[in-house]
Amino acid sequence: MDDLPVGGNRFVGRGEELAAAKAALRRGRLLTLTGGPGVGKTRLAAQLALRSGRSFPGGVWFVELAPLRDEEMVADAVAEALRAEETTLGFQKPPTRSVIDAVADHVSDARALLILDNCEHLVGATARLAYTLLRRCDRLRILATSRQTLRVAGEQVLTVGPLPAPDPDDIQPPSAAARSDAVRLFADRAAVALRGFRLTDDNRPVVARLCHRLEGNPLAIELAAVKVRTMPVEQILRRLDGFLGPLAEVSGAGAAHLPSPRSAIDWSHRLCGPEQRTLWRRLAVFHGGFDLGDAEVVCSGRGIGREDVGRIVADLVDMSIVIREPHEHVFLRYRLPEMIREFGAEELVHSSDDAWMRRRHGEHFLRIAERIEGDPMSRHQAGSLAHLHLECANLRVAADHHLSAPGGGASGLLISAVLARYYLAIGLVSKGRFWLDRALDRSSAPDPARARALWTAGWLTLLQGHTTEGLARLGECRDLAREIGDASALRRVAQFTGLAEIFQGHYDRARLLLTEALTDHHAAGDEDGEWLTLYQLALVSTHLEAHEQAIAYGERSLAICRAHDAAWAEAHAMWMTGLANLWCGHIARAGRLLREALGIKHALEDRWGITRCMEALAWTLAPSRPEDAARLLGAAHRVRRSIGSPPDQFPALMDARLRWRTYLADALGPDRFDEIYRDGADRPLDELVARELGEPTAAR
Repeated sequence: MDDLPVGGNRFVGRGEELAAAKAALRRGRLLTLTGGPGVGKTRLAAQLALRSGRSFPGGVWFVELAPLRDEEMVADAVAEALRAEETTLGFQKPPTRSVIDAVADHVSDARALLILDNCEHLVGATARLAYTLLRRCDRLRILATSRQTLRVAGEQVLTVGPLPAPDPDDIQPPSAAARSDAVRLFADRAAVALRGFRLTDDNRPVVARLCHRLEGNPLAIELAAVKVRTMPVEQILRRLDGFLGPLAEVSGAGAAHLPSPRSAIDWSHRLCGPEQRTLWRRLAVFHGGFDLGDAEVVCSGRGIGREDVGRIVADLVDMSIVIREPHEHVFLRYRLPEMIREFGAEELVHSSDDAWMRRRHGEHFLRIAERIEGDPMSRHQAGSLAHLHLECANLRVAADHHLSAPGGGASGLLISAVLARYYLAIGLVSKGRFWLDRALDRSSAPDPARARALWTAGWLTLLQGHTTEGLARLGECRDLAREIGDASALRRVAQFTGLAEIFQGHYDRARLLLTEALTDHHAAGDEDGEWLTLYQLALVSTHLEAHEQAIAYGERSLAICRAHDAAWAEAHAMWMTGLANLWCGHIARAGRLLREALGIKHALEDRWGITRCMEALAWTLAPSRPEDAARLLGAAHRVRRSIGSPPDQFPALMDARLRWRTYLADALGPDRFDEIYRDGADRPLDELVARELGEPTAAR
């Protein structure tokens, strides 16, 4: 539940709504929180998740849909949030498994809660996803927030209204106003904004009138409350009346029916200074958040110095325009709440900054992509993956900007290729292909960027099992590379054509192609290509039963990765080298490598890698610790099911699975083996991994 948007402020009120929502999720499996903008649907959903975590041992996932504009991306966004992986390594026959299949398999047996936030602009796709998941996952609960219902069978609807605000014209004791949730919210946020602020007999009626004027809307109240830092409550009310009064006269609707959140945002905007307004609209160019360095690079200039950006961001944080979000893995992040970002985006469109900001945003994230692409074997590989996870939305927007700009095709293709490799690393191959194919369709210039995108697309297509289509992409890349003299692309074509031969079972042909690619990679000093080709050669050697040769290839691959401290690549090389040692009977060495690989894969949340490492580690433990081995096999089976990875992708692995399963069933007895196997499948994955990493490797 690390991604829940709970913010740093105390949750106030909504006791009745929380109780009703909990009861609804006990009664049924789909609950939609509806209501107008700014009433706090997202905050209520997040609070419900926090208070219900123990009821969902299978996990609680929060998926923010507001930044999406394409219905095709809804399932992908859910898969990415859940880290639900598709089948990779397309051996034998092409899979027919979709992204929705991956999500359904991931949560199929789990008592889990999936929160789909801000669905109103993607109701059709969200409804189809919810229907499919609820039909296939018997223990799953879905909580949606939307301004309109999903209209899915079994949907329960809870309307979230404004907070109760006392009518200042009613005769009531002062304590009644103090008990109002709207007044309590104002007082809580005002006390955060101004130390020492508290409700008194003097200001309580004014606060009550202010909350009533804002119709009890939480967003509007929070924006008003932070103003106590610069003016007394009486002045806030006078300014608010002065701003809203003319609006009511123009609309003819009366103050009681004003669109409070929008009006409050507009009012907050008018109270900002020129620098604050300028930076607000410029920050709206970011999607999915930003860090201070991003803001300094992209938003400075034309009247705002780079050294001033941090100060103005702090001002906007103080005004609740910008939200601080400390992130566990990388750095302090900021974001604009969606309604506030939309307001800023509208202001940006109507300003002279619009084209300039979009260009600067695109150039900044192009530089980030170039840095990652230019050093794929960086020792910061794990950090780069975490950074890419945070910046995916910004990179996608930047890619679109470049692909739409004259002469920007190469830049758009480069960013798309970096995104594709990121999605490959987290197991979402089809999502990577989607962005690459989209970019290739929009840019046809014969240049190295297109060649790189083509071989990357061919690689991902092969991993999905579509051999003919993948080879066609590689053939197109070969023709282009020869035309423009791109030796790097030609090396990759040979390498991944060798991979296609592996998937077709033509191991001798694969070895020739991969050996040729390895020689060329080494001569060119391309260590990214070299480690992966060595990894693939070790795989070929294993299938040819040349296990000592497989160890040699694996050790060379591992040495390159370790020299660069490239964690993701290193763990792959460890797994392959560990397997090769296992086939040769070097059990102790195999166990050490596989255990180390498991630790890295677990830290990177690579479920495909976790499955393979746990399974192979179980084989090393079978002779000396058969119960632990059976338990690991049960856990690996559960994770494999969750990512939809079939158990028979490679003959060598298929034979090993059958052999060691038979061995353990004989050693423990069929009934005892089944019992322990099921126990492993039922235990929390983190518990099993932690236990195994803390114990010594068994040796034969």
